[in-house]
Amino acid sequence: MFTRLILLAFLALVLGCAASDVSPPEGISQDELVPTLDQIAESGQFEEEMLTELMAGLEKAGLMGEAATAQQLSSVSDEKQVKQLAKRLSAEVKKQLASGDQ
Repeated sequence: MFTRLILLAFLALVLGCAASDVSPPEGISQDELVPTLDQIAESGQFEEEMLTELMAGLEKAGLMGEAATAQQLSSVSDEKQVKQLAKRLSAEVKKQLASGDQ
């Protein structure tokens, strides 16, 4: 009887934590990609949620390589390096978006 109770509790826990409850990030709009990167380049700081939304926006815009580079921002601890990486990434995204608009 006790085993059934433990099994039932475990089952309820597993079903309660289903992956379907988690929705993917929507991502920031394409016209906000460069301003967001410029903001990070200026301050050298960002929130994890902002970075997640930025990466999702880059992926939606078809900029997979840039999204991978943006992911590297979370592993950089030096604010100066964050600024440099964000500045380079902003220029690359701006270039990619301009070439895609033609």
